[in-house]
Amino acid sequence: MNQAPAPRLSSPVKAAYGFGLAAEGIKQSAFSVFLLFYYQQIVGLDPALCGLALFISLCIDAVADPAIGVWSDGLRSKLGRRHPLMYAGIVPLALAFLAVFMPPKGLPDALTFAWLLVFASIGRFAMALFVIPHQSLVPELTHDIGERMTLTSLRTVFAWIFGLLNGFMAYTVFLRGTPEHPVGLLNEKGYPGLALFGAVTMAISMLVSALGTQRAAVAAQVSRDRIAEIPMRELPKAIAQAMKSPSYRSSLFAGLALFVGYGVTENISNYMNTFFWGFTSEQLGLFIFVIFGSSMVVMTTARALVQRLGNRKLGLIAVVMHVIPTPFFVIMSLLGQLPPPGDPTLFRMLIISVFINYTGLIMGMTVIGAMVADISDEHELTTGSRQEGLLFSAGMFMTKAASGVGTLAAGVLLRIAQFPQNAQPSEVSPDLVTKLGAIAAGSTLFFGALMLYHFSRYTLDRQAHAEIVEQLAQRRRDKEAETGAAESAAAGIAPSLGTVG
Repeated sequence: MNQAPAPRLSSPVKAAYGFGLAAEGIKQSAFSVFLLFYYQQIVGLDPALCGLALFISLCIDAVADPAIGVWSDGLRSKLGRRHPLMYAGIVPLALAFLAVFMPPKGLPDALTFAWLLVFASIGRFAMALFVIPHQSLVPELTHDIGERMTLTSLRTVFAWIFGLLNGFMAYTVFLRGTPEHPVGLLNEKGYPGLALFGAVTMAISMLVSALGTQRAAVAAQVSRDRIAEIPMRELPKAIAQAMKSPSYRSSLFAGLALFVGYGVTENISNYMNTFFWGFTSEQLGLFIFVIFGSSMVVMTTARALVQRLGNRKLGLIAVVMHVIPTPFFVIMSLLGQLPPPGDPTLFRMLIISVFINYTGLIMGMTVIGAMVADISDEHELTTGSRQEGLLFSAGMFMTKAASGVGTLAAGVLLRIAQFPQNAQPSEVSPDLVTKLGAIAAGSTLFFGALMLYHFSRYTLDRQAHAEIVEQLAQRRRDKEAETGAAESAAAGIAPSLGTVG
């Protein structure tokens, strides 16, 4: 017999759930903001090779992530479907993260490339062991669209808060400017400390989140008749079935455009902030507080906005907010309409750009997660089974695309622009700085157009989702009635059997 709907989630459970994605935020910040810069400017690896290593590891993930998702969907244990894998990812992720930022010195390019490829792949696989089951908990824990948006926004905001904390610690503690290294990002000795801080914080956040959601997840487990164990040989067929949904396709491709575009711009953000805008590490540290403000705006408004506007309209608004500021300010700068690089007035103007840009970005990421949670109900109506892990594995792939495809694209663009290694701002030619600005503005507009197109094709609105939820509830009631009737019939037959002979 199917279980009753899970009770309303407590605040500690919600907080513990959101805290888990602190690990993904730190990893994403490190890989998208610092990794390419570190390997090109400090280690001396060709940026295209750095991007290629992360892209290859992403290709491995393209197979591993859905496999982890369906493994999670069909897993049965005393800890539930999701938590055994969540616990398994903690230690390997921390160790791999340390190794990525501590390559042995003096290795030739081929071995440095191999080192990055191996440990980035291990780290990504370990992260997927945690994040895919973690994301899949949302539609299990609650059927309410508002509660789902709360969990999704908490998850997204915690990821951003700790990604920002990682950046703040980098710019103001580990990689702050010194007389010996005025550009703190070029201080090689700061990166091991940054890696250790990230590894420890990730491990703590994952463990606390897993422990804090354990009891609620077990209480909310779906009945076994709604769980399908998909053999690995059937995985392509299951993926094809999921892709038949127009809403799933639109959320998947909108998310890929969002995360890959974010990956490109974040990978060149240190180049832009250092060489185009002329900001110091200390100034960049202040941007952290601005982006933190953006995340707080999303956390406090996302639930109300999605209930009023719906996922599709809110997603479109978020894209516009994310896309417009960067190209506008870059173009104005190239036309000579802004103060010179490094000017305090320019810094204050860019604060506005950063706030609008990141509010849209974080809201867009939140909407994507909420879309997939709702699509999991549509998928159950179509297939008869809960396959949240399979559906959310695409979400994990999106975030990895930011550091895989995004880093590869950024590395290739920097290679084409022939950006020098170990460069000081005064040594970079104005023409190269102009190319850098054009890359930032052009890539933002390109991926923004893709986002708008795919968000516009999302069809699972609030009314359609409410009807799906009601149909699923009716299906469960019918199943319970059938089971009850069968049990009553068996009870009625038993006495007559006892009198025979």
